[in-house]
Amino acid sequence: MHGLGNDFMLLDCREQPFELEAVTIAEWANRRTGVGFDQLLVIEQSGKDLGYRFFNADGSEAEQCGNGQRAIAHYLHRQGIEVKDLCIKGGGGDVLLNYKDQDHISVTFNQTAKVEEQSIAGVDGFFVEIGNPHWIYHEPELTHQDLLPLSHIVTNHFTSGVNFEAVKKINDQHIQLRVIERGVGETQACGSGACAAAIASATLLGTTTPLTVSMQGGDVKVSYDLACDKITLTGPARSIYQGIIETHE
Repeated sequence: MHGLGNDFMLLDCREQPFELEAVTIAEWANRRTGVGFDQLLVIEQSGKDLGYRFFNADGSEAEQCGNGQRAIAHYLHRQGIEVKDLCIKGGGGDVLLNYKDQDHISVTFNQTAKVEEQSIAGVDGFFVEIGNPHWIYHEPELTHQDLLPLSHIVTNHFTSGVNFEAVKKINDQHIQLRVIERGVGETQACGSGACAAAIASATLLGTTTPLTVSMQGGDVKVSYDLACDKITLTGPARSIYQGIIETHE
C-alpha cells in the first residue's frame, strides 16, 4: 500500500499474531532482495479494541505514521468494516479513522501536541511531539537544498533520533515540505510530518488552518484547533497488491 508514495507493507495480525524481529523487518524492507517499503504496518486485535504498530525500514519501531493510518483505514474499508470515527490504539496514542473515498481518508489525533522553539547548530526551528518526534525549520531553497548534512546533525541531537522536516511557505494556506524520516531516509510523503509542520508553520511562517501541505508524492490537508489537541490529516491511500511471504528455516 502507499499514501502519496510513502509505501508500506501491511500485516493483518488480528486473528493470527506474528512474532516480529528487527532483522526480519529490515530484510523485507530491502527493495532489491525483499518486498521493499518505508514502513511496516501491523494491525492487531485485543478484545473489541483494534491496535496498530509501525516499524521503520531498519526494523526499529515507530510511534506514529499518519499516512500509514490512512492506509490502514483503506484496508479495513476493503475488508467490509465501517470506517467512521473508528478508534484504533497504539504507541502514538488513540486515533480516529474516517473513510469517505480512497482520495479522502482522514485520521484525527486527539492529543495535545508538544511544541517548543529549538535552535540546533545555529538554525532556528521547532520541536513538535505528535505521538512521535519532529524537528522543523524554514528552508527558502527547499527544492534544491541538500538536507542531509543538517539532518544528520539534528538527528544526532536527539537520543532516540527525530523526524526531520524542511518547510517553505507558498501562501498563508499552503506550504511545501520535504521529510527525512527517522530510520528510513527521505520519503515521498509523511503524514505525521505534515501535521507537525502545519503546527510549527503557524508560528514559524504565519500560516493558518486548514492548510494544504505539498510533498514530493502529492498533497494532504491538515486542520487543527487552537489548542493543538485535535489534529486531522486528510489525503489518499492506495492498495497495490496482496501476497504471501514464505519464511525459511
